[in-house]
Amino acid sequence: MAEQKIELRKIRDFSENLSDTFLFIRQNFKPLIKIFFAICGIFMLAHAIFNGLFESRAFGVFDEFRRGLTSRRASSFETVFTPEYFLALLLSWISFVAIRVTIGAYIKFYLENNGEHPAIYDIWKYFTRYFFRVLFYTIPVAIVIGIGFICCIIPGIYLIVVLVPFDFVLIIEDAGFTDAFNRCFNLIKNNFWISLGIYIVAGLIYWFGTMIIGMIIGVIIGLSAFFTTDNIGATAGMVTSFLNIFSSTFYIIFLVSAALQYFNLVESHDGTGLLQRVESMGEDKNNFDNTQEQY
Repeated sequence: MAEQKIELRKIRDFSENLSDTFLFIRQNFKPLIKIFFAICGIFMLAHAIFNGLFESRAFGVFDEFRRGLTSRRASSFETVFTPEYFLALLLSWISFVAIRVTIGAYIKFYLENNGEHPAIYDIWKYFTRYFFRVLFYTIPVAIVIGIGFICCIIPGIYLIVVLVPFDFVLIIEDAGFTDAFNRCFNLIKNNFWISLGIYIVAGLIYWFGTMIIGMIIGVIIGLSAFFTTDNIGATAGMVTSFLNIFSSTFYIIFLVSAALQYFNLVESHDGTGLLQRVESMGEDKNNFDNTQEQY
């Protein structure tokens, strides 16, 4: 018997959000991972290359300290803020947006096609449609959140929680910037604390996954430093950057959890899922053909 697919438009409590998050990932693991690396892998690989070049220089300072050497070059401004550094920052931002758009596009396809698994081309069509929109709209959103943290930390935290569904509103509801921004504030009413709790737990799961990758990196670097007297800067920098690609997959957990909470907020505010289920009642005329009479 086939396992029932996740119904996205429904109200979920804290535990249901987490359980459905892992159930959704398990049911869609193969197509989701394949699409994730096929689309986001290009951006993450470019980021890994330039970040590896930058970290190779940074770990080169570690080599000098390990040998008891000091130099003016190691502490110079030019050594830290290299072209590779700024390219790595830019590609990190682009990769971050690409991941969010890809998962948002997957959720949108899943919703519109009754849980069918998409092909790479299906998600790519959505990706090209929404990528630049999300890319540019994240700039004013980041500025608003930054102002919130500058004024006081609490407004910044509040704005982060409110604007987590911003990308999903842009993609799933095909909204513009103003509509999506206002929509986030309307959806969060009476649901701030449960949203905060869900995002914290999902974020901790993501953090724990990246910590595992960080431990692997630390062991590799430590063993390299112990068994060799050669420069390990280049090796450590590249290893760190490419392992970070795999740690990015844990971000899927956070995004799926955030997407399910978005649908929870929409259902609590609009009740669209309930209305759709009511409207669909009676459409299948053969629904009760096989039901035997009971007395």
